[in-house]
Amino acid sequence: YNPVFAGLDRGIIGRAPEAVTVLANNVPQPMNIEPGDIQYWTFPKSSLQAPYAKPAFDLPLNLSATTNTTCLENDLIQLAKKQNTTATTRNVWLSFSVCDQPTSTTPGTAGLPPQLEVYLSRSSTNQQPDKERHDQIVTVEGGYGYVNLSTVSDDIWVGVRAPQAPDGFEGIYNYELAASIDALYTTYFNGDPKINDTQITAWDTDSNSSILWTGDITNSLSNTAIFSRWMEMDPPFQVYVHDQADLSFQSMNRSICGLRNHAKVKKSDNRIVKIGGQPKQLFYVNGLNSSTSYYAIMTLKNGSGNSTAGGGGTVWKATSFTTKSDNNCQIIFNLPFCTDVAYAVPSNPILHPDVTELGLLYDDYANKSYQNFSKSLQQIPCDTTDSAKYSLARNCQDCDNAYRAWLCAVTIPRCEDLSASSDDKRHLLPRNIGAKQFINGSDVPTAAPGNLFSLENRSTIHFNVSRNSMIDEKIKPGPYKEMLPFCLSAGVKGVESQLWTSSAGR
Repeated sequence: YNPVFAGLDRGIIGRAPEAVTVLANNVPQPMNIEPGDIQYWTFPKSSLQAPYAKPAFDLPLNLSATTNTTCLENDLIQLAKKQNTTATTRNVWLSFSVCDQPTSTTPGTAGLPPQLEVYLSRSSTNQQPDKERHDQIVTVEGGYGYVNLSTVSDDIWVGVRAPQAPDGFEGIYNYELAASIDALYTTYFNGDPKINDTQITAWDTDSNSSILWTGDITNSLSNTAIFSRWMEMDPPFQVYVHDQADLSFQSMNRSICGLRNHAKVKKSDNRIVKIGGQPKQLFYVNGLNSSTSYYAIMTLKNGSGNSTAGGGGTVWKATSFTTKSDNNCQIIFNLPFCTDVAYAVPSNPILHPDVTELGLLYDDYANKSYQNFSKSLQQIPCDTTDSAKYSLARNCQDCDNAYRAWLCAVTIPRCEDLSASSDDKRHLLPRNIGAKQFINGSDVPTAAPGNLFSLENRSTIHFNVSRNSMIDEKIKPGPYKEMLPFCLSAGVKGVESQLWTSSAGR
């Protein structure tokens, strides 16, 4: 039964037309839609004065900070800020995510299915906005779109249209639409294109895995509660990895539900670590293919879900990386002594298939080399009066940290493919080219003038050996290239306390 009252239209009596679905605050609505169809939604006026929702996450942030924040921390602060007003008009955020789309019926089909179209109306006279009649179009890119509507005092009407799929594609679309008076239910950060601001860095790879980490999560000092909470909490971020050759993924690489449904790699070893003195989240992703280019996309796992502000999650701009082609470089990390080491090192998976054992082999070697320095440092009067100290700018702990960073960088070399090149050739140094075979048993190329294995190079001592004898004697990685240690962030830090190091080491 549909009541009809003379002189009153349906917008006044507050009931949506039969073909319109009502949205609630911070409650996403998933929906299938066939290509060629259009569906209608409304966010009613009655929801504008609903109570504000609690935030979806509880991260240790200094919300009053306006300076001295990292790029990532600033993004998180923006997520935590939400509307808080008793005015009769409010802002309304609409977020739109594509979770599924038509797929190609023929492998290698060129082109992509078109993006869904979203139309808005703020007038009760147009309760079914479409391509011809609308007040605003929501741009959908990479499977995500959003809009912030200010001073809203009445119903909002939304139309979602699925264009016809091109030849060679079949299936339906699936999407989620959410409205909120608090903040965006799902968020995408595109970063600053001038500085390639993705908030995640692919630090290194080997032939089947990659190590990635965030920037500094906070600039708070190590003796603050914010710093301690970050180091103690469960990792809040997640990374999705996908083969760049799969072009269809580009249609949903900004959508968190699209990532969950379609990313090839959804699991990684995640942990909060202190690298370079500040908290970062580290991601170790394995099960990859060699010589393959991938996208890595970081998300914030807003696990509180429905009815919370921002409960749908956050996606950051993708970064890219390519795995190595050779099999004699292996990523190691989470070492007990060289805690900043998280990169690929010379390896031999035939002799050392256990990555943990390989890491400890390097770590123990560095730790033993450190013992003499530690004894020398103990001769320095660290806990004395200022007038008796060697330096007021640096203390013994600074000296120890700097020496340890330098020692780990020079005793645990970073490994690159033998075919790797650099704009500055001083950064990459051939090693072990005097070996007769690669680790797979194949012979090294015959010496020829001008090639890497020339007689001239083979007669150069440092081209024929590794940085330390332990690598050649115990690991036996075969020919590779080494990235020299002062190209590493850990190595650079060793300069900071060089006077201290020189004093203690004398």
